[in-house]
Amino acid sequence: MTILTILLACLTPILFSLKPLTISQASLPGELFIPLIAIICIPTIFLPDQAASIQSIINSKHYRLSLLHSIRVVWFVSILSILDLIIIVLYESHQASFQVWPLLGDFLAKIFLLTGLILLCYHLSKSIVITYILPITYFAFCLGYSGMGPLNLLSLIHGRPLSDSWIQLIIAILLLFADLLLVFSQTRFIHHQAPLE
Repeated sequence: MTILTILLACLTPILFSLKPLTISQASLPGELFIPLIAIICIPTIFLPDQAASIQSIINSKHYRLSLLHSIRVVWFVSILSILDLIIIVLYESHQASFQVWPLLGDFLAKIFLLTGLILLCYHLSKSIVITYILPITYFAFCLGYSGMGPLNLLSLIHGRPLSDSWIQLIIAILLLFADLLLVFSQTRFIHHQAPLE
């Protein structure tokens, strides 16, 4: 899936201009394309857990599984963040007519927000299908409806202020923190139940 992420990212120079004339045009890759890659790729970190043949191993080594999930998440988020950074560097090298570096914070906020949403969806539902459907539905609402205020992933594309990214970052931190608490409580529950079996 890492290779797929990189291959999809290679389409960025083909699909989008590297010398944008406006901020809304410059935000297209980071608000539209990279988040779409995140929605496609991040849920795959849970796919190995779906095989029935390894369920007993997963249940008996829950802490190790949590660590493995964390490593996978950090890996994908790092790749997506580097891709966002490369986009900004390319904009800078093509001498964009406006400050492009503030866009990096906006792009990263989208990645963290989607990551928090995807992780929470999975740990609440334990379903890969739901983990895909809910973020895709959210993305579709953002794409088709401009009245979501600061919760819209496509904020700059819809003409929203750059300050919306701070609100999205705060929400992302809250989602990640809630997911961490959920995983911790689920882990404690499984280990308390184990001696009773």
